[in-house]
Amino acid sequence: MIKSLTYSEYLSQKILKISNPVEQIFYTFTISILGNILLILSSKINFKIPFTMIPFTMQTFAVLFLSMLLGRKVLYVLSLYLFEGILGLPVFSYGGGVLYIVGPTGGYILGFFIAGYICALLAEYGFDRSFIKTFFCMIVGNLIIYIFGILWLLRFVNFDFLKVLHIGVIPFIISDFIKIIFASLVLPLGWKIIK
Repeated sequence: MIKSLTYSEYLSQKILKISNPVEQIFYTFTISILGNILLILSSKINFKIPFTMIPFTMQTFAVLFLSMLLGRKVLYVLSLYLFEGILGLPVFSYGGGVLYIVGPTGGYILGFFIAGYICALLAEYGFDRSFIKTFFCMIVGNLIIYIFGILWLLRFVNFDFLKVLHIGVIPFIISDFIKIIFASLVLPLGWKIIK
């Protein structure tokens, strides 16, 4: 596969024409902070579903979307987000702290890193240029988040796999699918507009 520019690389190289290493560091720092703010805001768009301990949020969308925009620089965003959460800052849906991370939603947070890395890598190879490739990438990312969420959540429900599916996956499938369709339309369209 041939490597291609991500949105963030296109912005820095073609529009801002950043070539100085100091400017590149400042640029990376800036997009990491902005991405971090977006991720925090996405966690605050939430509501509790009565029969599950997992809230509906926009986090999965933000993680996958930022991964496609930033490429592997998304790991800076995710690392900052996790660090803020460990420090106890209220960056997660309902707070922060180590106890939050080891709670029922901890697996999803871990899944953000794996899904983010894989989607970012695919974006660096042009998987954000067409609807089909973007859709495939986002589905893979979402499945990875589900898998880590399920594996972590099992211990909170006495390892009842069906119960985990009912509280940790099924309620979110339709909304996640809509978010994936939206991203799969927007990302390739963005490339058509800027080129």
